[in-house]
Amino acid sequence: MRCIQCGTTLIHEAVGHSTEYRKAADAIDNRMLGGIGAISGFFLVAVMLKFVFTSFWLSDRQIYGLAVGGGFVGGILGRLFASFRRRGL
Repeated sequence: MRCIQCGTTLIHEAVGHSTEYRKAADAIDNRMLGGIGAISGFFLVAVMLKFVFTSFWLSDRQIYGLAVGGGFVGGILGRLFASFRRRGL
């Protein structure tokens, strides 16, 4: 809805969000979901290797090294999820 005299937008929802707002919201979603995926991947791999798949041939250092790899993969998956969510897939 716009003002009849000056053309200023009176109700923001009538026009929609600006491109700057959308870019900022997408960047925050990417970071947030990437971080959640990274933390989830790290702890999932660490817990699975340490307690569920008790491997006697892996040291704690190797387990947590693999967990860092799991965190990296989780971060990528989180960002992919954000991308699919943004596209509406």
